Amino acid sequence: MTRVVAFFQPGWADWEAGSVLALLREHFAARVVIATPNGRAQTSIGGVRAAADVGFADVGPADADIFLAIGSEAWPKFHDERFFGLLRGALEDHRIVGAICAATVAVARAGLFAGRRHTSNGRAWLAGHAPDYRGQADYVDSPRAISDGRLVSAPGTAPGTFASEVLKILAPEHAAAIAANDARMAREWSA
Repeated sequence: MTRVVAFFQPGWADWEAGSVLALLREHFAARVVIATPNGRAQTSIGGVRAAADVGFADVGPADADIFLAIGSEAWPKFHDERFFGLLRGALEDHRIVGAICAATVAVARAGLFAGRRHTSNGRAWLAGHAPDYRGQADYVDSPRAISDGRLVSAPGTAPGTFASEVLKILAPEHAAAIAANDARMAREWSA
């Protein structure tokens, strides 16, 4: 069974979590654990109250196969070296680490973008919130999610391709089907 930890800050973005978590549960029978900074329920931008299973401090790098940091306006103010170490440890243990929207700030502060292609809500936006992050030269201005190895990053406007990039790493044998679904969704959005 695939194990997933989703990190929800106060004001987490509903649309950024929806596709990826639903696809992981429906197609991979994933067990999803919701982690919040203090282990208490958090309310999304849309008013959805998510019960927490654990606090950030209760999660270790071996606790999941996939670690997903979901966007929230709380991430730019978030500074927690233990959490940053968790992300580094998960990636070093060959786990999938994904961050979307403002959660990319935490990944930048953790040093995971050094030497890896990545994206966010804009080059200047990310550098403005994490001015000393290593890897600024590897930033890619993209409206779609990007993966480099087992690290996935995405702007907040790309929840569909964020889900797709995570799934491509988890199940590379289904890459063609995932790409076909991306193309179908792109046609729907442009219609």
